[in-house]
Amino acid sequence: MNRKVRFLFLVLAAVAFVAMAQACMFAQIVTTASPAAIKPVPNPCPRFAAGSVVHQPAALFSQNGTLSVQFSYQTTTDFAGRALFCFMTPSGLENPTLHINPGDHLIITVTNNTPDQPLMMTLNPPNCGPGGSRMTFSSLNIHYHGTNTSPTCHQDEVIKTVINAGQTFQYNVAFPSNEPPGLYWYHPHVHGIADQAVLGGASGALVVDGIQNVQPAVSGLRHRIIVVRDQTQLNGLAEGPGGCTNDIPFEDITVNNIPIDSHQSVPGGPVTFTPAVLHMMSGEKQFWRVTNSSSDTILDLQVQFDGVAQTIQLVGIDAVPVGSQDGTQPGKLIPATHFRMPPASRVEFIVNAPSSTVKLAQLVTTSINTGSNGDCDPNRPIFTIKLVGNPDSDEPALDDNVGNFSTLSTSGQRFAGLATAPIAQQRLVFFDEIQPTQFFMVVAGQPERVFDPNAPPAITAVQGTVEEWTVENHALENHEFHFHQLHFLVESQNNFEINGQNQAPAIVGQFLDMIEVPGWDGNTNHPFPNVKLRIDFRGPDLGTFVFHCHILNHEDLGMMNIIQVVSPHAANTGGATTAPTATAATTPMHHGKSSAKPAVTPAKSAETVPDSKKPADSAPAKTDAVPVAVKTGGGQ
Repeated sequence: MNRKVRFLFLVLAAVAFVAMAQACMFAQIVTTASPAAIKPVPNPCPRFAAGSVVHQPAALFSQNGTLSVQFSYQTTTDFAGRALFCFMTPSGLENPTLHINPGDHLIITVTNNTPDQPLMMTLNPPNCGPGGSRMTFSSLNIHYHGTNTSPTCHQDEVIKTVINAGQTFQYNVAFPSNEPPGLYWYHPHVHGIADQAVLGGASGALVVDGIQNVQPAVSGLRHRIIVVRDQTQLNGLAEGPGGCTNDIPFEDITVNNIPIDSHQSVPGGPVTFTPAVLHMMSGEKQFWRVTNSSSDTILDLQVQFDGVAQTIQLVGIDAVPVGSQDGTQPGKLIPATHFRMPPASRVEFIVNAPSSTVKLAQLVTTSINTGSNGDCDPNRPIFTIKLVGNPDSDEPALDDNVGNFSTLSTSGQRFAGLATAPIAQQRLVFFDEIQPTQFFMVVAGQPERVFDPNAPPAITAVQGTVEEWTVENHALENHEFHFHQLHFLVESQNNFEINGQNQAPAIVGQFLDMIEVPGWDGNTNHPFPNVKLRIDFRGPDLGTFVFHCHILNHEDLGMMNIIQVVSPHAANTGGATTAPTATAATTPMHHGKSSAKPAVTPAKSAETVPDSKKPADSAPAKTDAVPVAVKTGGGQ
């Protein structure tokens, strides 16, 4: 889909934000039952000049099992009139990297200091957060992407958590003691406005430390947190076609808040980009930890020396060290010459510095075949590698490297045995569209409908079991499958080549929370592209959460659905509830009246998954303290 077509109310909301930002930035709605408000920070959401040197984002570290953070959620506009969003600490750090250890608590007190906006919809109870049932065009919540944390109120609940303008809320997210070490991230996740928030830059990296004790190859290496985001195209140029190679992209991108804007001197002429700059010392190895924190942009990363793709050593994908989940051996490095990154994916790898004879060394993203209805994600550089004699002087040692290996750790083997676990249920789900504004995350056997946060769960799964899902794509563009609260094991990628697509490298047999399913080519003689996944419900968490396409414009347009995980006892006794959100015993949700109409109960989901067949029709159907360990140097 050419996603220049968006919900009309999203466009109007963005315009309203820009118009009201300066006049209403400091207006507050007084609330009585919330933590102390975090005051707005002057000059929020700073950006760097094109071509700047890449530095580490600011970083905060847990102490004694807790990381306590204060955030002011703010908006402003840049020089081009684009709406920016960000999380600011009282000391002025923007979207800092949050470092925690397995078993820690992450406590975030956040005040929504954006201007008040009109009501978007009413949420049926139970509700979470001071906003109650009122979801507005300026509502906020935070998703802790990829973490295996609880979908309960005050933790990683996104369906009914609402923090409206002027309101303050406190998260207390408990990380499991067996959380794999690696790169996660956080971002707003209010349905209908997630795209504009993340496109505006409201996201940050989240690191579970200790990866050097799972993969000793990174011991002592300088690590680089590399946050790639997208943003509205600077010059309003005509976007190239879906699957373009060298053309105007649908969105521009940034790296650590340095823009890589697209330029075209004459219509139809060559497209140019100004890459950022990253420093390495001659002969150095670095550990790059890349998050595709884009709202809509797919990446295919290569490290190129004079145009030749170099071999990188993959250490972790989606926060799970590769080859680390079974046995007592360390993780196994995977050599690769490129890595495909759907929006929200993360990859961590070791890179060797270029020799002095290399004329041009760059991290690039190569062009993406997004399907005939897809977007233009062309070849473009992200940054140029420059050799220097000494490390950058403004990079404090506190966040300079991953630490040294101490002892081999297997405590993060949260998904051990998943490949051989018995399968309790097989399911078929698929992506579908009615262009340009209806997008579906469909459970086979149920009606196609856009996401409704007031709907009951489409699927009920039993805690302690493993399911096998086939995820198909019935649309003529690529979609990106994300499951909240858990990871899945990739068993296979199927029917890609017959539809003119290539399989993603290095992911079969790995544990992910993001996977791309390329578009169908529309030929009714061709089966739909699909991936087969083992879904791991063996963790302790019960509750209601979501799975969706992580092209957030698609999610906002309805491509999301609800699953509920119940205890074996509830499943055996028929005690499963259709309440949209599970509640923590110590932090119950707020109940209130709602004027929303009840959703129609969906049909029972398919009990078994049929083999993928040729499609018959192409029509889709509490603490306020600032953390004590703070890294303040470098960029945001």
